[in-house]
Amino acid sequence: MPRLEVSRIIFVALFALYSTIGFAAEKVSVQLNWTHQFEFAGVYAALEKGFYKQEGLEVEIKAGGPGITALSEVLTGSAQFGISGSELLLARISGQPVVALGVIFQHSAAGIVALADSDIYTPQDFSGRRLEIGELSSDAEAYAVLQAEGITPRQYEHIPSTFNMQKLISKQVDAASVYITNQPFYLEQQNLLYRLILPRSYGIDFYGDTIFTSETLLEEQPELARAFMNATLRGWKYAFDRPDEIIDLILEKYSDFPFAHSRKHLEYEYQQMKELVLPDLVELGHMNLTRWRHMANTFVSLGLLQPDYSLEGFIWQPDRPTKNLDQHYFKIGLILALSIGFMLLLLFFYNRRLQEQINLRAQAGSKLVFTEQKQQMSLWASNQGYWHWNRVDNTLFIDQNAATFLGGQHQATVFSFQDVSSESNIVSVRNFFSHFSDQVRQQAGRFELEAELSDEDNLSRWLVCRGEIIETSTEGGLKAAHGVLLDVTEQRKAQQQLEQLAITDTMTGCLNRRYFMSRLSAFMQRVKFGEGHFAVALIDIDKMENINAEYGEHTGDHVIETLADIIQQQVRPMDLVARFGGQAYAVLMPNTNTADAINACDRISNYIAHYRFDTSNNSFFVTVTGGIVDTEEFSLTELNSKQLLFLAEERVKEGKSQGGNRLITDHRSH
Repeated sequence: MPRLEVSRIIFVALFALYSTIGFAAEKVSVQLNWTHQFEFAGVYAALEKGFYKQEGLEVEIKAGGPGITALSEVLTGSAQFGISGSELLLARISGQPVVALGVIFQHSAAGIVALADSDIYTPQDFSGRRLEIGELSSDAEAYAVLQAEGITPRQYEHIPSTFNMQKLISKQVDAASVYITNQPFYLEQQNLLYRLILPRSYGIDFYGDTIFTSETLLEEQPELARAFMNATLRGWKYAFDRPDEIIDLILEKYSDFPFAHSRKHLEYEYQQMKELVLPDLVELGHMNLTRWRHMANTFVSLGLLQPDYSLEGFIWQPDRPTKNLDQHYFKIGLILALSIGFMLLLLFFYNRRLQEQINLRAQAGSKLVFTEQKQQMSLWASNQGYWHWNRVDNTLFIDQNAATFLGGQHQATVFSFQDVSSESNIVSVRNFFSHFSDQVRQQAGRFELEAELSDEDNLSRWLVCRGEIIETSTEGGLKAAHGVLLDVTEQRKAQQQLEQLAITDTMTGCLNRRYFMSRLSAFMQRVKFGEGHFAVALIDIDKMENINAEYGEHTGDHVIETLADIIQQQVRPMDLVARFGGQAYAVLMPNTNTADAINACDRISNYIAHYRFDTSNNSFFVTVTGGIVDTEEFSLTELNSKQLLFLAEERVKEGKSQGGNRLITDHRSH
């Protein structure tokens, strides 16, 4: 029989066998946590572009809305997969069997909005106001920022959320919790100016839109979860690469009245989401245990969780071996075995083409060298350093960049533990093991760590270590891992500078008024709960207008800056000093009564009164007038920040009316 005929018969037989054992599409559903909009563009793209079908899935997309939660739908079995916010973490720790598969929003879209013509700037301003907010299961970030800033439910009127802006626009409420990719669009359409209060500005920076499933599904059908995530993340990449196409798709097939969004609204969502998803900077679906643990610790500090919580089993580890092998896995193995047999048979018929195969191998070797060169170029261009740790051989390889970041040895070398113990100059290796080794041993799959090091000048440097476990022992212990190092010192310094600028006055270096007011409110809450007392002094420069008129505003600014330095030098480290107004300062003195506050302010005013200011032609002295208020002057029901500061300002006015250079407390002059 001719060889071509034999090959044809074999091909037909194998094709028939493949058709017999072909997979039937697995029917699953995914529950969205709100109505159809661009927030779920990746799911639509995965379905409409056939990514789910390519993974052997037949997917039904179930829209959410008022009264529908993805958590309840998945837990009751009405859906196999769901999309949820940070409430997913609370549900897991409270005992609900849910598992996070991947994160889409690296920063939560939760926020609280107030109209710009209101006097609401910070969470402290919600006291005594009407706040439209959902339940804890849907608005965890909003409750977290309120509790973090000391705002208790008794201090504001809770209005159940209507998921629209009508009550805010008609001023039936003073503020409302929102999804910043959605509701603010309605305010902009009506040309209404608004102010957003974002939880992440107050240290509440959570993940948003987490894809999850049940523990039962993950244990029984791990390959189903893997297939669903592969297709969904492909869909998200497609959606961000072609947003206009997906917007057309949503308008055509996923616009459900009365929740349908216009094209402008969908474009607004896309632009806002890019800042939260960061598709160009962070891998879609990326999440790490450290970030989840930070979220859990935030909930603990707010009293929403107990400190003995456990995250065991909450984060999906797709690379971890599973004990359950389902029918799909068996069929895949069978197909692979048949394919290998088919290839061996073809090699038998065409063994005379061995030389051609050798040539192909040589080409593959050249491609491998080219690939390694590309990897080296990528590391160099992105200023990253590579490391590889082999615990079996007790060796660590670090390239030149990694060695430079870690300090000491600046050469790409494989180091052994014997070198580390015998050569004291290998600072780079010692730094790696002192800052990363223990944490790396505790990881599984891919991970990201961060450490602060001190360089040879004793200055802080920050390194990010990204890596993955590539080999483990049968007991689950680490055998080998590799990854990259990034020096993020400049980014961290810039972040610290931004944080410092947000709370300080640029002219004097003191705290600014807004931050002082937030700290004053926090101290006020402690007093109301019986935790000590404090005094506040307002210090105002006497006859400032005369100084500006006689010596010029430049000299006046010098006086304001100098007095700020004097006050900060004269107070205790625990005291807070802020620039309260143009020529006025505020000093908060914890655990201080009126007598001690008078002594402190006397010391400050005397120092200022004897400080001589020199100009090109003249010398002059300045005095200050202070108003001191002690929290013990109020009952707990009367005590509030505005009343306390009002009384301090009135006492400053009283001192000014007496000619200045006075300290007024409890209507007595000193």
